[in-house]
Amino acid sequence: MKPILIAASAALTLALTGCISVSDNSAASTKVQENTDIAVRVCGGAGNVAEVSREGYRCKVN
Repeated sequence: MKPILIAASAALTLALTGCISVSDNSAASTKVQENTDIAVRVCGGAGNVAEVSREGYRCKVN
């Protein structure tokens, strides 16, 4: 019984290993999120933001 349990645990562990996702580009999305937060404050609301990227943001011209 114990060897079967150990084998089943090992198989489950290997199967679940493929389910873990690691992202390398988290820094890029963090920068975009920071710029989005700044743009919403500086431009006077989300409706006034024209574009947000890693490099910066642009407000809409009224």
